[in-house]
Amino acid sequence: MRCAALFLFLLFCSHWLFAQVQGTVFDAETRYPLPDVLISTATAKAASDGEGRFSLPADALAVGAVLISFNHPRYQDTSVLVHQPTVLRLYLSPGAVSLSEVEVVAVEGVGTEVSKLDRKELESISKPLGEADLIRALQYKPGVLQTGETQTGLFVRGGANSQTAILLQGVPVFNSAHLLGINSSLDPDAYESVSLTTGGFRANMGGWLSAYLQAEPRAVDISDQQLKVGVGVLSSEIGYQQHLARYKTSIYAKAKSSYYQLLAKAYKQLHQDKGEETPLPDYAFADLNLQAYTSLPKGSLSVAVFRSQDRYDGTTDRLSLAATWGNQLVSARWKHRLGPAWLELVQGYSRYAFAMEHQRQETDVVDQATTGYFSNILFGLPLGSRGFFEAGAFLQHTQADMSTVQKDRQGRLLQKTGLTEKSTVSGAFSQAQLTFGKLTYVAGARLHTDLKKPYLAPRLKVELTNSGWASSLYYDRTYQFHHQVNVLGVNMPFDFLRLAPGKLPVQRSDQVGVAVNRLFNGAKVTAGAYHRWLDGQLYYANASTLLTDFEQDFESHTGRAYGIELEVQASWSKFSFAGGYTLAYSKLAQVNEFGERLWVYPVQDVRHQVNATWQYSFNKNWQLAGQWFLQTGSPYTFPVSIVPVQGMTPRATQRIVPGFERFNNIRTPVRHRLDVGVTYKKKHKKSLSEWNVGVYNLYNRANPYFLYFGVSRQEDGTGKIVAKQRSFLPLTPTLRYTCTFDL
Repeated sequence: MRCAALFLFLLFCSHWLFAQVQGTVFDAETRYPLPDVLISTATAKAASDGEGRFSLPADALAVGAVLISFNHPRYQDTSVLVHQPTVLRLYLSPGAVSLSEVEVVAVEGVGTEVSKLDRKELESISKPLGEADLIRALQYKPGVLQTGETQTGLFVRGGANSQTAILLQGVPVFNSAHLLGINSSLDPDAYESVSLTTGGFRANMGGWLSAYLQAEPRAVDISDQQLKVGVGVLSSEIGYQQHLARYKTSIYAKAKSSYYQLLAKAYKQLHQDKGEETPLPDYAFADLNLQAYTSLPKGSLSVAVFRSQDRYDGTTDRLSLAATWGNQLVSARWKHRLGPAWLELVQGYSRYAFAMEHQRQETDVVDQATTGYFSNILFGLPLGSRGFFEAGAFLQHTQADMSTVQKDRQGRLLQKTGLTEKSTVSGAFSQAQLTFGKLTYVAGARLHTDLKKPYLAPRLKVELTNSGWASSLYYDRTYQFHHQVNVLGVNMPFDFLRLAPGKLPVQRSDQVGVAVNRLFNGAKVTAGAYHRWLDGQLYYANASTLLTDFEQDFESHTGRAYGIELEVQASWSKFSFAGGYTLAYSKLAQVNEFGERLWVYPVQDVRHQVNATWQYSFNKNWQLAGQWFLQTGSPYTFPVSIVPVQGMTPRATQRIVPGFERFNNIRTPVRHRLDVGVTYKKKHKKSLSEWNVGVYNLYNRANPYFLYFGVSRQEDGTGKIVAKQRSFLPLTPTLRYTCTFDL
């Protein structure tokens, strides 16, 4: 009843949408901007300027969907159906033949459920550690939580990081962690645009529970030849891009490598010569992006290759931890026009593997490799001037190979385990979008099957627009056929990816959400609320042996996640600001021995978070940027007692074993941090140089990395548990220099 009442309220309340269409027109072959292109609707006209840019007046989208026509005497006429304010990049093909083809621009979302970053916004991402990091930038969006300085991935709307898909041209990156999670391998410079969708999912999105991060390769929009070189505190990089007009092809290549390992090696050699212990670990990481985009007579072909590799060795006299991990990904996408209809085919391969050796009392060797093959086909056609219809099919085959080996101090084998899991998920989807006046309806469904049973995921969305407001109501169901199992107690790149069904349940989420936005004196205010019903969630009881017992069955739990999201965006001539607040709850249901349902709270149950990012341009050369967040603590499991344990022989050393009570019985301290940076840009005759000086953790806040206990001896001979915390990065200055050469 509540949802029905809210739906009727949204349909009949009076709203106004501030609408504006901006964009740039290019030559499809040379990629040069096109001036003097006539852009027209039924009520407005405009012409592109010398840089190909245009802007239609605010009333161009006063009602529903609008068909925008692009006309030039030497180029083919093209029409675009637009349903909301947007920024267009349109490519006109040479030739005076008039076409009846219509390109459809889908409804993206009016509230906090969709965040988009175009090329300009990706270039302005802050560099708190001297490295532009896409994951860190998105953690300042509403509904995305920062659950720790070394937590990898995106925790969205009460979900775990493994429930957010990171898709490069439709193919998933299984784990994006660099530096044990301090930053990610996703370089914003390698993408033309990025979108994060947390609700109102279209039917062609599936396989993950909470959100979809979609990255478009940089090569799809290159019109010049450039060489880019960068040197920073952590790494150096070199990139090259070129448009080959003769072959109608654009290429992009970029390589990045750290040189911290060289400093650590020199430091180690210096202290070893003096007979001293060297605390600095040996660490190295590298990335590679290769992309190509070719314009075809009636479509395009895009290929993207991505590779990342990390190596860590923290061996000391008391403890040893050595590990390697990395990604390999290949994605190919073919688009083709069939008159007014369109066809899209995506084929991809992705692999993530890690190997870890940990030695203290015993030696543990752990490794896993996850490999996936992905196919997706989509067919679409316009439904007159009111909308469009799309349908398609998908196939995904995933294999996870894992093993562990345990040895004692003398190298004798104690235990060896291994497991291979395979999963094949296929299905079909369809969706339609129609606009009638001020209302736009989007309806669809996605059908999965794991060769055992079907899983139907319906989707529905309604948008109401007017001359100052926009609002939407949506429902979506999603399924996920894999889990990320934490085996070390600390979230690191060494978590196992386990497949479902089998020993683990299939995950399901049903989400209802509402969103609204409005423009106030140049500032855009958006708000959203959501409620999710979860099933198939995992709960790890204390003393679980996840590292070696692959054959154990995991109990499936239900859960709830709900919250409110607010965001304010404003931009003036020299100053831009974005601020957000998230109120969120996440909980799992557990049944005790008396049959009573108790709620337990996972690590992503962070109730309050406030974010702020800003940029100020003093002039065309100097810019100041900053970002700040504050959040309440996250749940953490901490011991409530200690138990002394005697060894097997009288001379054996006694050990102190912690005693636990309930799962996540405390919360970590409040986290907050301020990062600032100053950028200086200088335009030369054939190059652009950029200096970036930053400070990470400006006021030196000691945010907890993890908590642990110590035993403090009392005067009466008893012991007292004392809580301690380990923090990671203090105030850290950074420096980076980048130079882009026009060739």
